Parts: sequence; C-alpha cells; structure tokens
Amino acid sequence: MTPFMLRVAEIVGTPQDQLPELDELAPMPETRISQRIATGTGADRQVAIRSLAEQLVSEANAILGQADDRLQLVDETLPHELAFSVTHAGRAARVSTTFEDGAAYGRLVGDGFESELPHELDGPDALPDLIVRLLVESGVTHPHVR
Repeated sequence: MTPFMLRVAEIVGTPQDQLPELDELAPMPETRISQRIATGTGADRQVAIRSLAEQLVSEANAILGQADDRLQLVDETLPHELAFSVTHAGRAARVSTTFEDGAAYGRLVGDGFESELPHELDGPDALPDLIVRLLVESGVTHPHVR
C-alpha cells in the first residue's frame, strides 16, 4: 500500500471518538492567492493535478470498500476553463484553471475553502491533504472497526 492509502486506512479504521483533532488528522491543504500565469503553464499544472487526483481517488476508493460511499472525480470542460471536482457524501472540492486575456488563473472552491480572494492549491503536494480533509469532514470513519 502507498503512504496515502495507509493514511486513508488509518482514518477509516479508527472509531470517530478516538480520532485526533481535525486539523491534526486532516490539515487544511496548502493554498496560495491565485496567480496570473502563462496559459501553457496553467494548463500543465491543471493536467498534473488532475492526473494525481485520479490516482489518489482510486487509491482511497480501494481502501473504502464496496459498502462505503465512494469518492467521485468529475471533470468539467468549459469554453475557457478546465476543472474537476472531488466529491464524497455530499461534500465537494473543485479545482479549476480559467483562461482569459492570455493568462491562466487557478482556483480552489469548496466546502471549507471560502475566501475573499481567489485561492488555488499550492501544487500537487497539497492534493492528498485536500482529499483526506474531504473524507474526514464527510464522516468516513467506521466506528465498529477496531
């Protein structure tokens, strides 16, 4: 199993009342204020993060098992935007890159990620924390597992 799968397995296998505090168990993913970047760089970043999201969602779903709500990865392709959402049990996080005026802008939107200024993930390394936080906040633990 990968380190990410072990992390998910620990959360799933620990009764809710024995889990550490949310920020210790599932820290907020690292973000930064959205930056204007070259369109090619923006597209490359979005594709890299999306590819990693597919891998991590598959790994988490392998741990969750058939009886659980599964993580869903939903792609959106709009005229000036590439986006995907990761959802679980009614909670969601959306990662997008918008292309306008010869530049690209990343954006993270979702439950618990509200901000006055647009923010984006600080990079692919922030994605595991995003997915784990989504799972924990949606109540994925199994209290009957010891």
